[in-house]
Amino acid sequence: MAVAEIVIEHLKEEDYARYLEVLVESYAQYEKEYENPENWASYLSDIRASVGNPNAETILVAKRGNEILGGLQLFTDSEKAYGLPELDIKSTIVRLLGVHPKGRGLGIAKKLLHESFDFARNRQDQALYLHSGDIMQAAINLYLSLGFVRDESKEFYKGGKLVKSFRYDL
Repeated sequence: MAVAEIVIEHLKEEDYARYLEVLVESYAQYEKEYENPENWASYLSDIRASVGNPNAETILVAKRGNEILGGLQLFTDSEKAYGLPELDIKSTIVRLLGVHPKGRGLGIAKKLLHESFDFARNRQDQALYLHSGDIMQAAINLYLSLGFVRDESKEFYKGGKLVKSFRYDL
């Protein structure tokens, strides 16, 4: 039996609940990194609230057949993405890139990011941004391998932790 191809598409409203489950399960690996359970609960709450965020330009999902294996959210500036206009990012920003554990190792994150590059190019952006923390080192390694560079001028602190900025020049 042939394995269905992984396709990237825009999230449909009827898939919101399943996408949210995939997103939460994708980030569950980081729970142990949070010393304070309240901080983890707050992070999960932010993730859950993100799915219906009217500020997101779109949500891309990776599907194999009808199964959602990963996704990410695209925003058009730092005010919409983080409520931080002072970051002065007026380009596409990727948020909450997540791949379900059973989808890892299939190139899903790369496919989602390449689709994001196309989205940003279509908007005539000069760069695409994303932000990550030190606990997500495997993700950071992927970003660097794809050509992202660190941009310290667009970093900020959340919950006492540095949120690092990475930029991909288009």
